[in-house]
Amino acid sequence: MIGRFPFSRTVAVGSAGVLAAGCALRPFTPSVSVAFYGEEVPPPPAVAQVRLSSADLAARWRLPSDDPFGVYTKSTLLSAMDALAPDAELPAIEELDVVHDARDAASRLATTQFPKNVAFFVDLRGAASVAFGATLREQTPKERPVAPILTFANWPDEAGFVPAEETLAACLKYAPKQPVFDAAAPISTGVSNTFRDPNRAGVPLFLLDAWRLAFRDDTVGPEVFDNRYALGAADFPPAEALLQAGITRILYVVENRDDADREEDDLHELFRGYQAQGIGIYLVDLPLLASLVPGSAWGEVFLRTSFWVPPRDTILQSRGFYLRSRSGFGGIHARPIHLGGHGGPRGGGG
Repeated sequence: MIGRFPFSRTVAVGSAGVLAAGCALRPFTPSVSVAFYGEEVPPPPAVAQVRLSSADLAARWRLPSDDPFGVYTKSTLLSAMDALAPDAELPAIEELDVVHDARDAASRLATTQFPKNVAFFVDLRGAASVAFGATLREQTPKERPVAPILTFANWPDEAGFVPAEETLAACLKYAPKQPVFDAAAPISTGVSNTFRDPNRAGVPLFLLDAWRLAFRDDTVGPEVFDNRYALGAADFPPAEALLQAGITRILYVVENRDDADREEDDLHELFRGYQAQGIGIYLVDLPLLASLVPGSAWGEVFLRTSFWVPPRDTILQSRGFYLRSRSGFGGIHARPIHLGGHGGPRGGGG
């Protein structure tokens, strides 16, 4: 069983230097800034929380069976709930400033008449992405529903490389109060070819964890459970599906445009594909969203935030990246859960 959270975290030797040097050589993406600044923020204290089973938690987040994008919801992280030790405590993520900022920005966004032809990709520290999505869903008028879609594909672990327990704690704390689907209805196992009326369908809100590719330049030692991960094109709807649902704009939400001025590496080819099919990409941040007021002119917002995704090399094309991750995330002996403590999660060697 998973023990207590959070755990002490020590950066691998040379990581800060690699980040400082590497930032000059590649675009600032959300994972670069979260790695650089995340270590400066003390981890939130661990507290006892009312728990749900993995099945109940997944039910709270599952979208209606007729939602065309519900099939992209991942329950990987949620399934870790049943593996928690009986006395396990989770981080008090509401004490993180970025969580407050995300909730404030979502509250402001909910008061605006944002267009229905958009899809959101929220790429913040995991707990903040969940807080943003849950707040927007709760406060947006019911006639303009939004559909949060979890994309978290890793597990928390005592020797984990990134703090997946923060994201899990947020999924628990901000879970919808009631399941959003009919339990008696069959659960779709593939993308439906029949899309709902765009005027009734929920605006898709893909929630991502910017930690997923953080510390990409670190070498993982054998005592570390590498719970970093990369997403791929198959984890998101193709451009044709978005266009069929009436979606022609992607709002890519980052914490601050001063620290993240490009899409994450694992979204590069996806966004290039969207762009090639005429879907616009817009880079927005929490300060901008927090400045919106009812009646904000979205045409001006789009003019200010329009973003062209040029071709570039990404970390996913680097052979060294895969060697440092010990032949793939999860390590050579990949396992879903760590059974014993080995100290700090990040370390050189391997």
